[in-house]
Amino acid sequence: MLLEFTPEIQERINFWSNKENKTPDLFLKKIIAEHLEDLEDYYEAARVSSDIRAGRMKIHSWEEVRERLGLED
Repeated sequence: MLLEFTPEIQERINFWSNKENKTPDLFLKKIIAEHLEDLEDYYEAARVSSDIRAGRMKIHSWEEVRERLGLED
């Protein structure tokens, strides 16, 4: 995969990769992987939230969970 960046973006990549003591390639791999994980988490949370609002998923209070699991004090 080949990525081309504007000089401004390349300068920012170089700045942050130096600050992180990584090569630009390793820095980009790291931040892309982290961003993908964050994006996947966001979409999963949106899906769950939608399921809750639509009544396809039930939520339980902490008190209900403690009672069901026998964790009462």
